Amino acid sequence: MLAPERSAEMLEAEQMILDTVRKLVKEKVEPRAAEIDAKGEYPKDLRDLFAKNDLLGIPFPEEYGGLGSFQTYVKVVEEIAKACASSALIVAVQELGALPIMIAGSDAQKQKYLPKLATGEWMTSYALTEPTSGSDAANMRSTAVRDGDHYVLNGTKVFITNVAVADICIVFASTNKELGPKGVSAFICHTNDPGFKLGKVEHKMGIKGSPTNEVILDNCRIPADRLLGEEGEGFKIAMKTLDKSRPGVAAQALGIAQGALDFAANYLKERVAFGK
Repeated sequence: MLAPERSAEMLEAEQMILDTVRKLVKEKVEPRAAEIDAKGEYPKDLRDLFAKNDLLGIPFPEEYGGLGSFQTYVKVVEEIAKACASSALIVAVQELGALPIMIAGSDAQKQKYLPKLATGEWMTSYALTEPTSGSDAANMRSTAVRDGDHYVLNGTKVFITNVAVADICIVFASTNKELGPKGVSAFICHTNDPGFKLGKVEHKMGIKGSPTNEVILDNCRIPADRLLGEEGEGFKIAMKTLDKSRPGVAAQALGIAQGALDFAANYLKERVAFGK
């Protein structure tokens, strides 16, 4: 499917954004990249910098404070990843965690969450993977039980990116185990909800400035109006989200590769061997 043709004004706006991003990367991100990875610390200063320059809201619809440009978003992720993969995930995960709300949220949910996510006032995350299942929703063990005007969630999620620094987290849990994937539902959890707990921190080979945590749902009680869509629509929402977010992952990978190539090329130009 071909991307829709964009106007000259949109292309000009994109170029201005990319020029700004390249300047920020050169002056602020690149000098911090090695330190971020060595210390394994989330770069809150860079998150604030990205928010100040309206980079977090680029893929968000204009009516909620965004630019409404997915193509510009992936280019921004690529540019940041050339210098620091951890910093690129700040932008990428904000889109990932917001997509379920864009895809399946009610008008009230969109009005409540998307403007604050677009500005970076709130940060988000996405919790699908479990110890015994990834996108295999048929084996999902996390549960959500309706209790009056609330749901009570129990279970464990693993490898959840940036949840330790997030305000909300999209959580998938089964509301009907007998239906397998058709019994999975999606919920908006707040990370300060009672029973929403962070488990172990994963120790990784790289991208150490982006925390990856286990999430433990221990009788996590949330209002029923935080259900996304209808009960049983969670697997469909999850798959649509992953399909939409994968180009951002590819953009990050492309940026990492281009950054490595640029670094190697510059090193070869400066290297002196055998008097040459």
